[in-house]
Amino acid sequence: MSTQLSNVITATTHPVGTGCTITQFRHDLFPAAMMSPFVMVDHFHMWEPTFDVHPHAGFSAVTLVFEDTKGTMVSQDSLGNNAIFGAGDLHWTMAGRGIMHTQIPVGTQSHIHALQIFVNLPAAQKNLPADSFHISSDKMPIIENEGSRVRVVAGDFQGHRSLTRAPRPILMLDVQFQKKNVDIEVPMPGKWNAWIHVIKGHITIDNSREIGVDQAVCISADDQGGTIKLKGSEGAHCVILSAERIDEPVIARGPFVFESETSLEKAVNDFHAGKFGSVVSKPC
Repeated sequence: MSTQLSNVITATTHPVGTGCTITQFRHDLFPAAMMSPFVMVDHFHMWEPTFDVHPHAGFSAVTLVFEDTKGTMVSQDSLGNNAIFGAGDLHWTMAGRGIMHTQIPVGTQSHIHALQIFVNLPAAQKNLPADSFHISSDKMPIIENEGSRVRVVAGDFQGHRSLTRAPRPILMLDVQFQKKNVDIEVPMPGKWNAWIHVIKGHITIDNSREIGVDQAVCISADDQGGTIKLKGSEGAHCVILSAERIDEPVIARGPFVFESETSLEKAVNDFHAGKFGSVVSKPC
């Protein structure tokens, strides 16, 4: 049983329009598909509407909102959903064969602090019908031990299970270290990858690799699996995303992620043909 650590990636924060900043991590920054099935993660702050209605296909677009968020965000999509969510919540858009959606802050006083996570789907699931769901923070298990606090956003951890109904097994943990020199161990099943990003402070992984703010690292387990040991500085905050890797090509073009050019072109043609539907804006 063993795990392999990737290089540490430091991302640069850049503005998008006048009401958003993004720190972006893409799968091709890490070697040998170590970020799979995560295609891209944007760590963002948003306080004004930034992205118009847009399509997605071939993956899940997941918004994990941090607890220091002020106000709320609305997600509207071509399935007719009009979800309002805020601090600590999770919103999952399973694009599948195609969906149109938009997510914007509500009002002028909201400040959304969150991750936007592109979770890939294997080819066999890319044609599933679109779906979306919302899990509020008060429905998420919280594990409080001496010196640490872990929110189980998705999956199972230390006997606690989230309500997330993801298309494939996945683990998402929002971790805070309240004291230094406190360990958290995260099991990794065989053939799973993990992506770890620091929001505040710094984290030491397996007593060998330290990462800080705006940095991320990937970890791959062999066929037998393994364990990750994390130790944080006092007040450190990090996110762990983990799932079984997908051993298929990743062809990403904007809001489309597929395993072949043929599949991607079909999705693009379906979008232009209006098969993704349309979003009917509703008052918040």
